[in-house]
Amino acid sequence: MDTVDRTPVWLLDIDGVVNAISRKPDRNVWPRDQWVTGTATSAGVDWPILAAQPVLDFIRAVHEKGRAEVRWHTTWQHDAANLARLLGLPSFETQECPEFGEREQALAGAAPTAVSHGWWKYPAAERVVRDEGRPLVWTDDDATWELRGHDNGAELARLAPTLIVSPPAHLGLTPKHLRHIDAFLAIQAPRPGDRAGA
Repeated sequence: MDTVDRTPVWLLDIDGVVNAISRKPDRNVWPRDQWVTGTATSAGVDWPILAAQPVLDFIRAVHEKGRAEVRWHTTWQHDAANLARLLGLPSFETQECPEFGEREQALAGAAPTAVSHGWWKYPAAERVVRDEGRPLVWTDDDATWELRGHDNGAELARLAPTLIVSPPAHLGLTPKHLRHIDAFLAIQAPRPGDRAGA
């Protein structure tokens, strides 16, 4: 009998989540010496990067321990590999998202758009919980704004256990966010026989 993979999927945005959108690190969130800076290229543009080392360590540990399957879900698309190399993160897959198009690429880095046309990221998240039947962690700084047009994610949570974390873009993920993600993943830990091929 085949078993179904119940490992949570973590849809991980870059800007405003891993990359704090700020010129200076916020020492009230992470100590000054815990911030990493650099530049990474997306869509032919070099972008400034400001990331907290504890966030990077947490993401890496979640991946290495198999607590979640981390997938990039970002306007960076496959250019996320450039950020991963800069920050020493593993090579995560990019979430398949046919809804992403030229309009979204042109708006990368812009303020959130009106929700009347739907958010291009939502259908991919919906496929994770509906089609794959897997628990979902979704970290995106635009989620609070954008999910107003999608019942604030209630439908996702009805289909499978879901945690949506929407950090302030200028801070990225904070210790409190990491504690919430850690607790959610602890509850969703696969039991023997839950993983494909187990």
